[in-house]
Amino acid sequence: MADGMRREVKFVWEFVMALVRDGWLAAALLGMLLIICAAEMWHQRQLLRNNQQRYWWVLTATNMYVFEYLLDADVINLSSRCARLLEVPQQIYQYTLVARYTRDKRMQRGMQCIRQVVHTEEGQTLQVELERPDGSFGIYRAHSHGFYDERGQLISIVGLLVDITQEVQEERNLRTRAELDGLTQIYNSGTIRHIVETSLRQRHPQEQSAFVMLDVDYFKGVNDTYGHQVGDRVLKTLASALQGAVRAADLLGRLGGDEFCIYLPHIPDKGFLQKFCERLNEVARQQLTVERAGCACTISVGGAIVHPGDDFAAVYNRADQALYLSKTKGRNTNSVQV
Repeated sequence: MADGMRREVKFVWEFVMALVRDGWLAAALLGMLLIICAAEMWHQRQLLRNNQQRYWWVLTATNMYVFEYLLDADVINLSSRCARLLEVPQQIYQYTLVARYTRDKRMQRGMQCIRQVVHTEEGQTLQVELERPDGSFGIYRAHSHGFYDERGQLISIVGLLVDITQEVQEERNLRTRAELDGLTQIYNSGTIRHIVETSLRQRHPQEQSAFVMLDVDYFKGVNDTYGHQVGDRVLKTLASALQGAVRAADLLGRLGGDEFCIYLPHIPDKGFLQKFCERLNEVARQQLTVERAGCACTISVGGAIVHPGDDFAAVYNRADQALYLSKTKGRNTNSVQV
């Protein structure tokens, strides 16, 4: 039994030694190693492909646009969506030269955006407005992130653009709704007071400006006789008429009830203010008719020249005094305080 086992071990040993002498064992081991390496490489490539598929799917399914700048190669690689947005090739070789010398207007805009993002400090965000390929404009939040090698050397910068157009528009709408009067869609009391106060503080000492107040004559009777719906219609019609009567730089607001105000920066003299107030009376007579407003109405107007050092309370009080004077003269007229 023991002799037989020894013979078998000796046979196996001699067989292995023969394979070694002839190189077959090394070849077999090398072959097995190559097969294992190839299988591992295939597996890793499959994992990478799956990861890339998930990565690009996420980018496609969200409002993100991404690119990477490889510093040593001076190459920009962009996702397909980012390339379409910026209207540049998906891969840009010799990026530095192309960005400097391209004459294509669309390429120049895209390159300028890339340059802005690349030079944005890490941790900081940048807001850019871009013209889309369809001609519309979008607002994008941009930031970048640097990647370094084991020596701490910067090797690439990844830039990310996130479409925030809808978010910004909603924010603007909320701000607008907070600033405007719900009925007349002109500045509400709080907003007009703040803007006029700020304008008065920033006014040049030599600048001539004025403040005007007006209200609807016998407005309480309008509400009592015709109802609040007609009263609201009168106020909306008046606000629209005033918007058409003021200059682009003038500030128009509703102080409350039927009381409106207008701040006029840069007027030449008192004569201009007088004619402006007369024009407001005429506009009101033309617009506040039964056909347009539901009933015929007029307005009383009071204007005041702004003095150096005036704040909102000061100009409000003088314009209010002028308005009261108009009412004592029988309404449907105007008065000016110097």
